[in-house]
Amino acid sequence: MINLGTGRGTTVRELVTAFEAVTGTPLPTTETARRPGDTAGAFARVALAGELLGWKAEHTLEDGIRDSLRWYARRDSALGTTD
Repeated sequence: MINLGTGRGTTVRELVTAFEAVTGTPLPTTETARRPGDTAGAFARVALAGELLGWKAEHTLEDGIRDSLRWYARRDSALGTTD
């Protein structure tokens, strides 16, 4: 399996901050304790992608959010589907 990513972890707080920066709108959030089984964080081990594919992340978290929101807005027409 080849993992793609930056190799750097992102916290939930960082993700919320990035969404807010991209959208210009505060996200309603609730601070609470970690649930049983929740991990402290996660990240992709990207060394194999670099070795085998010469692949390296070039975009920021904000770029990924922006592109995902753009795709979501066009998805149904691009796929010829409706909800």
